[in-house]
Amino acid sequence: MNALTLIWGALKRRKARTVFTFLSVVVAFMLFCVLAAVRQGMLGQLKINIAERLDTNSIAQSLMPLSYYAKIMSVPGVTAGIYFIGFQGHYKNEKNSLRVVVTNAKELFKVYQEFSAPPAQMQAWLSDRQGAVAGPILATRMGWKVGDTIPIQGGPAQKDGSTTWYFHLDGIYKTGLPTAYQSFFVAHYQYYNQGIANTNMQNVVGQYTERIDDPRNASAISNAIDKLFENSTPQTLTQSQVAEAISFVRQFGNISAMVIYVGLAVFFSMLLIIGNTMAQSVRERTGEFAMFRALGFKRPWLGWLVMRESLLLIVSGGVLGLILGYEVTHLLAPYVGNLLQTFSMTWSAAGLGIVLSIIFGLLAGLVPMRRITRLRVADALRRG
Repeated sequence: MNALTLIWGALKRRKARTVFTFLSVVVAFMLFCVLAAVRQGMLGQLKINIAERLDTNSIAQSLMPLSYYAKIMSVPGVTAGIYFIGFQGHYKNEKNSLRVVVTNAKELFKVYQEFSAPPAQMQAWLSDRQGAVAGPILATRMGWKVGDTIPIQGGPAQKDGSTTWYFHLDGIYKTGLPTAYQSFFVAHYQYYNQGIANTNMQNVVGQYTERIDDPRNASAISNAIDKLFENSTPQTLTQSQVAEAISFVRQFGNISAMVIYVGLAVFFSMLLIIGNTMAQSVRERTGEFAMFRALGFKRPWLGWLVMRESLLLIVSGGVLGLILGYEVTHLLAPYVGNLLQTFSMTWSAAGLGIVLSIIFGLLAGLVPMRRITRLRVADALRRG
């Protein structure tokens, strides 16, 4: 007989209670994972967006003429720029939905230097009017490989009346950014612009993004761009992506505080449940612990037996909760990626979760451990 045998026997004594207690730990750490992913989705943009990139949008949130591009590129300090627009479609069936982004491909990787593609694939894409590149996660999810012809259904009507757009997958780009950034499908603006039937949707874009030579001049360059269109319709608002991210986060208040408070409430409830379970279990086994003491087992050994029981219950439940939580955030990412592009479970959050499970295991076992180490053998045997 060893400590693990005794702990396992104690947990099996009240199987239903043990199972529900274990599940409460699992659910608590799953919620922790989701909250951590939401926080990363909000604050992660501050780390990914860079001050060297500016975004130009319409103040009225409307489409902008393609003719703005040449004027923007003439502003001193702008070294590269892209324009883009997109449409929602699906591959084979509506469950495989995706957004097609069309842009001026030659400038894309100059503006977004975090993305890259093998030179041969890049050259094939640039020379192919119907070409497209896809992110690795999207390509895996759809079962695509380089060289495939991909029909995207449900897009805007083309001049021939068809709503199916055909693309050649010329490349799969690489990036170390979070999941949402690995699921783009990018094609040529010229192919889209020349094929779309609605003349109101021709020669217009949804946004311009510029790369500048010096982030210290971001404000001056932004003002210079907006000044070009102050008497135009629509007028523009240009700001650095860092400023955009900060503005976005501020809309939701203090995200860190919100996540911390909700997380504390969840874990406090869990701690009460575990603490009550451990206290009940120890009370039911008071006679057994007294017998162990009578047989010569030391108080510290019995105390750590209770503590190890608490740690086993919470740490194992915490680890399972973190694993399941990662899977849940992975499943949620495609649905919230448009709003929270950095929504993901990070290694630092997983590490924190493991540390918290150890801390809560120690806290939950502290009171029962204290009770056992103060146990009076004669009184306990007499009551038993």
